Amino acid sequence: MVFKNNPGEKVFVSWSGGKDSSLALLLAKEQGLDAACLLSFVGADGHSRSHGLKTEMLRVQASALGMPLEMKEVTWEGYEQGFEEAVNRIKGQYSLTGGVFGDINLEEHRQWVEKMCNRCGIGYNLPLWMMEERSVSEELIKRGGKAMVVAIQSDLVDQSWLGRLMDEHYIEYCLSNKISPCGEGGEAHTLVVDGPLFEQPLQYTLGAIKHDQNRSLLEVNAL
Repeated sequence: MVFKNNPGEKVFVSWSGGKDSSLALLLAKEQGLDAACLLSFVGADGHSRSHGLKTEMLRVQASALGMPLEMKEVTWEGYEQGFEEAVNRIKGQYSLTGGVFGDINLEEHRQWVEKMCNRCGIGYNLPLWMMEERSVSEELIKRGGKAMVVAIQSDLVDQSWLGRLMDEHYIEYCLSNKISPCGEGGEAHTLVVDGPLFEQPLQYTLGAIKHDQNRSLLEVNAL
């Protein structure tokens, strides 16, 4: 674990809607950090930049967690500028001193987080840092988290997993096919639909599967 904040300090949680950010939020709370809000980055198409989720689903998640959700529209080219603008805005709004991120083992991601947080004058917190990849998924499952597979690299993960909950069968499938069981390389992304911090499970319907080169995205609609 990498912690740059002290217990009781107010932080935002970088929120993708998936299992890593959900587990990072849970562990950060257990470490005594005061998670004041969620922060998500979205595109002009109304979907999250990381997992391709509708912004409506992110709002429903935040409501189920009883937390404020802050969103910032960005392009990939303008991501750093958008990050800085968003953090500087909410830093004063919520009296924040740091952020929580769900990165696991990619050093370039950790360096980026450190660079951007230093630029914004805040600390950073990586509760999942250097956890075994299998352990990340297993930990969320063990704690009652339910993460549905919503995006895959179709040349690596079979499309039949879209819309199914990540479970031990999925983990074994990934390991037997030499795929990261937590999707650290972008092999698959999830939407957390229930968990220990949720006041109620999400209500949703599944829509069409959209294909973009080797990426397949499952449309999920809030009820």
